[in-house]
Amino acid sequence: MKKTKTLIITAAAVSMFALAACTQTATEDKNVQTTQAQIDVQKDRTVNLTQDNSYPESYKEEVLKTIQTVQDDITGESVSYIFITDLHFDTSEDTETAAFRQLHAIVDIANNTDVDFVCVGGDLYNGRDAEENGKQIAMNKIESISEVLEACEKPVFILKGNHDDNSFSAQEDGNLLFDADYIINREEWYSVTMEHFPQYAAKYQNGYYYYDLPGKNTRVVCLNMSDSDDTVTDGKQAQMGMYFYGYSDEQIDWLLNTAMARQDCNYLFMCHDAFDYPQGYVAGDNRDVLREILTAAYTHTPFESGAFEKDFSHWNGNVVLYNCGHLHMERAIRDEETGGLPILNTQISMYSEKSQTWMQDKGYSAVSGRVKDTASEALFNVVISNGDKIQIVRFGAGEDHELQ
Repeated sequence: MKKTKTLIITAAAVSMFALAACTQTATEDKNVQTTQAQIDVQKDRTVNLTQDNSYPESYKEEVLKTIQTVQDDITGESVSYIFITDLHFDTSEDTETAAFRQLHAIVDIANNTDVDFVCVGGDLYNGRDAEENGKQIAMNKIESISEVLEACEKPVFILKGNHDDNSFSAQEDGNLLFDADYIINREEWYSVTMEHFPQYAAKYQNGYYYYDLPGKNTRVVCLNMSDSDDTVTDGKQAQMGMYFYGYSDEQIDWLLNTAMARQDCNYLFMCHDAFDYPQGYVAGDNRDVLREILTAAYTHTPFESGAFEKDFSHWNGNVVLYNCGHLHMERAIRDEETGGLPILNTQISMYSEKSQTWMQDKGYSAVSGRVKDTASEALFNVVISNGDKIQIVRFGAGEDHELQ
């Protein structure tokens, strides 16, 4: 059984679903055809599904199952969110179709459950637009994701990955290396992502920010693992995502003295990358500094590294988990190197018939057998933290699981 819980719909509700699925309406602003279905799920609860007209029936069924499972598992004390990462949606026509189906499914699940927020974990696209006007083409692609998620009634957080500044276009033409005409700078990145959701990014810096969940005593901290210096000299940018993975001194200082300044609350950390794979990092990247900070905060011990320090011995915050992507594989562990901090690595959502095999020696796994034009082409998680355990409800390929 893929799902641990199954949605039960009456015959009348199934008929209602089929009838309502034939009704199409156009959105006011975007000239997009949508369908709306209203299904009585349980105890007079009504589910409203809104999706584009290419939404397969299998997605509708998976959305309904996921809604039911999530609603059964969420309690008044839990904190929950949807995490999707590494869409790389411009890889092929199939990956683009699957990516936008998943985004519509995310909107449906978020709007019909009590999840607290949605997080897109970076590497939204490949960043290989090296043709004339390539940067604007890349920005338009990224913004199309933000536009879909505008229909979400919950907070939306978009993280920056190493592909997302279009600097990977440099691999197509070496003459474009560091060319500011092709690389998306920090203001441009904001304009196509979190500028669409300014109410959730009031403390926005260079791709990093935090948000306090109303009524949850919980702060969500969003980090930028490709916090490159986009200063331009003679038309060339100082750094870019292709060659700089890491956290600037400014981000580390912000993390210690601003983001983690709140006492007596829970912290969830969202980031594109974790700590297992050193490729792409260089001296001064502060990758190990971030790990040391999280270790000290989780274990409530003093932290000191170079110019940075903070005594977490009497800090009353509580680090709940760290969720990331980047490695395209799945893992849920209590990490020994960070004192037992729960780290969730979420598998790539990009549809592919090939199975990932690298990093398995470190406990990573990958779901295979994903089939185009079915719900199994999709892969994202609904994470529910219930204090003593973390539940991962899977949408698409794979199974639900939990971390005690």
